[in-house]
Amino acid sequence: MDHGKHFSGSGSGINKNESKDRKKLLMSRQIVLGNEKEDINKMADAFINNFRKQLKIERENSFKRFQDMIHGGA
Repeated sequence: MDHGKHFSGSGSGINKNESKDRKKLLMSRQIVLGNEKEDINKMADAFINNFRKQLKIERENSFKRFQDMIHGGA
């Protein structure tokens, strides 16, 4: 039964073309994963920055309400 493996004289089980193709595939996967990591990091940074902006707005609104309450509101 042939399972798609080619045996060479060196006994490695994979011929040189398959080895080169496998290396290319692995390198392309690493590049894609690297790009995905960058995208995820960018998305995380954007989320954190947006969250900080929202907290700042909430603090400012809360402080304004506090000041209005202290000064009798207007």
